[in-house]
Amino acid sequence: MTLDPLSRREFVGAVTGSLAAVWVAGAGRPALGSAGRVLEPAQLRDLDALTALILPTDDTPGAREARVVDFIDRSLGSFAAEQRPLFAAGLADLNTRAARRVPGAAGFAALGADDATALLHELDAEHSPFFEVVRVATITGFLANPEYGGNADKAGWKVIGFDDRFVWSAPFGWYDGEGSVEE
Repeated sequence: MTLDPLSRREFVGAVTGSLAAVWVAGAGRPALGSAGRVLEPAQLRDLDALTALILPTDDTPGAREARVVDFIDRSLGSFAAEQRPLFAAGLADLNTRAARRVPGAAGFAALGADDATALLHELDAEHSPFFEVVRVATITGFLANPEYGGNADKAGWKVIGFDDRFVWSAPFGWYDGEGSVEE
């Protein structure tokens, strides 16, 4: 029996939408609007390169176009503040690995595509907690409400076909219209 694999975009749309909603809308979380930058410019560059490999640009926008790094940075200054040490240690480890792979490399962002992808596969194979958190944060930032810093120009919503009308009026669908009840 052969199963058709989901495309990356189908997976993002089908599986992670609910995860993103729970993470962003969790009870008791501080507002993102007042959160400032917590990552250094070099960390932002490395994180941007990492998120761009997780959700690359192809015929649809990716993490860079959605400004996922802005969402992650703001979240680390507010509701995800407890993850700051993990991000700091993870980014430092990423740069150590990058320097081992390509001596003299000025961080992960300076690696070529093949080296960066190989390093990403290495982290994934090791089930790195840092990589898992970055993966979830990337997908969340791609699909979050744009007011939280990511999903710029509603890029993520356009990819999954989400209609961003936050006000709905009846009928909501065929089941709600006149004559929808069979007699």
